[in-house]
Amino acid sequence: MDLIIVLLKVTFAQLGSCWESFFCDRLWPMFPELYSGAISGKWVVKMIKRIVKAHKPIAAFMLMWALSVGQGLTGQSVVVEVEENIRSSENGTVLGRMNKGGEFQLIASGEGWMQINLQGWVWEASLQSIDRGGFDLMVSSTIGENIRDEPQGTIIGRLEDGTLLKSVEKITGWIRVERKVWIWAQSVDVQGIDVSSKEETLGIGQDETEWLTVGNNGLPVLNIPNGDTLLRALPRSSLEVLARQGNWAQVTINGWVWAPETSQDLLELPLVVDVQIADIADRGKELQGRLLQWDLQFISVEEADGIRSDFYQNETFLLTKLANSEDDFVYVTFSEGLEEELTLLTPLDYVRVVGRLRTASEKLTEAPILELISLERVTYRNQ
Repeated sequence: MDLIIVLLKVTFAQLGSCWESFFCDRLWPMFPELYSGAISGKWVVKMIKRIVKAHKPIAAFMLMWALSVGQGLTGQSVVVEVEENIRSSENGTVLGRMNKGGEFQLIASGEGWMQINLQGWVWEASLQSIDRGGFDLMVSSTIGENIRDEPQGTIIGRLEDGTLLKSVEKITGWIRVERKVWIWAQSVDVQGIDVSSKEETLGIGQDETEWLTVGNNGLPVLNIPNGDTLLRALPRSSLEVLARQGNWAQVTINGWVWAPETSQDLLELPLVVDVQIADIADRGKELQGRLLQWDLQFISVEEADGIRSDFYQNETFLLTKLANSEDDFVYVTFSEGLEEELTLLTPLDYVRVVGRLRTASEKLTEAPILELISLERVTYRNQ
């Protein structure tokens, strides 16, 4: 409690003698709780409300002080004032969009952003079971899906395809889900305190970082302008812009790579070549996420249906089999940007595929699933 008083005094003192006088002579008497130490979350909200009514020019500053010190607002209700995106982190990947009027619990706050606990009901057919990063569900509908306040109830927002969620409760046809998400603070109201435009007035918490949202076809990331392709950014992912040069933008990507052998340099992880499919199930944990190379015979392009839980909903994949094998099938998934190239394949073509092992044994057929990294046609020795 003493620390809070000191912070208040020092903060106003740094702003000048007039602010210090304002604090000591006019604000301090308004709050006898400061003497008794009876400070709680409700008290901080009440404090800000009193200041809003009595001294509107000071309200924005006091709100930002409460947010930065972290006292009182956590656990309060947040009401969405305007339709706004929700993100995985502060200015991170867009997970969906909340409608005006939605009410959520405030978890944390940062400069210009608030973290809320998103909860609601989603139609079960639009969700896929997964096990990834502590989440057990993912929105699998390619056009996204509504989230509601109750089964068949009011739509409180819409979630993007691929958004990861945690299941809370399930009834016939519906699953109650939750996730901690971030929302722009200017678009919400905390217990009736409107924070819109206050940060702009004060010049506090302005985020000047530029972000680039990738289009629906993905985007190659090059080492230099017009250089070699390093990787391909997935559709609708967000990239932070570091610098610009003409029509080029230098970007940075935060993500994870598969590196289970933490003591070994990632570059030294060997490419696993021509491993026997019969061995994969026994070595599943060892090979999960590793790069595998096989010579395969292309059969057709297929689309996953709803019963294939190891695929995303309607995900497109190559049906192949090991070269010179009759029943060793391999499924190869690929990103949207490779569709045009793969249409040039004809049935029974031989291809050399490098891919990341997603699943060692698909539930229906026990065939492995690869995520395509590279593909080249080959003239097979027994062709």
